[in-house]
Amino acid sequence: MTKDIITYLVIGSGALVYPMHKPGLTAPDARVAAMCDLSAEQGKPPADELGVPFYTDYREMLAAHPEADAVVVMTPHYKHANPTMDSLQAGFHVLVEKPMALLIQDAQRMVETADEQARLLAVNFQQRFRPEVRAAKKLLHSGALGKLQRMSLVVTWPRSRSYYHLAEWRATWRGEGGGVLMNQAPHDLDLICYLMGLPSQVYACNRTHYHDIEVEDTTSAMLEWENGATGYVHISTQESDLSGQLTIVGTGGVLQFEPGKLHFDRFETDVHTFLETADPFARVELHAETVPLPEGAGDHAAVHANFRAAIRGEAALMCPGSEGEMSLALANAMIYSSHRGEAVRSPLDPDVYADLLAELQAGGKGQHGA
Repeated sequence: MTKDIITYLVIGSGALVYPMHKPGLTAPDARVAAMCDLSAEQGKPPADELGVPFYTDYREMLAAHPEADAVVVMTPHYKHANPTMDSLQAGFHVLVEKPMALLIQDAQRMVETADEQARLLAVNFQQRFRPEVRAAKKLLHSGALGKLQRMSLVVTWPRSRSYYHLAEWRATWRGEGGGVLMNQAPHDLDLICYLMGLPSQVYACNRTHYHDIEVEDTTSAMLEWENGATGYVHISTQESDLSGQLTIVGTGGVLQFEPGKLHFDRFETDVHTFLETADPFARVELHAETVPLPEGAGDHAAVHANFRAAIRGEAALMCPGSEGEMSLALANAMIYSSHRGEAVRSPLDPDVYADLLAELQAGGKGQHGA
């Protein structure tokens, strides 16, 4: 029997991201049964506002509310794995904030636990729901771009000095396991992997240009895929620029993304066919095509709506845990590449990266530093 109302439990109700989740948690077909946070000062006011019980021990909350359907985990990154697995083992579906964890091993254990318990594990990558991203995914799946050749992504997420003082775990190897790559960039890295797949080789240069933090505030990287396509990525919290600039080029045309817009220029002739037959200095003609965009927004409410539909068996998860791993694998590879000063194959050996992160958490900087 399909449930009309999906009931949530919330772990990490004091998180800064909670207000973004709130519309999804309080939708007409949703209800919050209880909330939990280690800090009563930060976590109890949201519970009081909704008139639900508050806990400081999530295990106690899970045991007290077996009637609930799902758990939302929005704790700091390094505290995602255990609450997620405990919730799954207790019989709940789970929506976890990005990134899934600090290490691929933990992300994989989360996915395995979901499979073992026959429960859903979703990752909060709301940008997959942007109308222009959904339209681009459909175009790419149709083969309209031909063989993919190149992508470029430049994104700035300006963050003030005060931002990094909001919590002690921010911008630390022990807390976030990295800087921009583990906090802001996961959304952008997920889009790369969602649209083009996980790169097979990575060469990254991570630097701390401005902020007084122990991790990177800027990353630049070259990517390569098995089919020969290449890519360039630049993401920073110490720069300000136009909104995310993403371009994907194939032998069949060019996709350019803007917030709420998607530009598609189709080549008159597939580039490789053109190169075989054209005059020496001819140029392939481009034809702009209107791309209809689906309705909706790339927000947390959309993630929750999809999550609840999947729980009811009415839809597939837009970002299941098995796909949420990809952006983490890419971030890990970029951090390792920069600190070792070398190109690396992707996905990186999880144990090799775990050794590096342990070294960084102990106070080392690797061979090349950030």
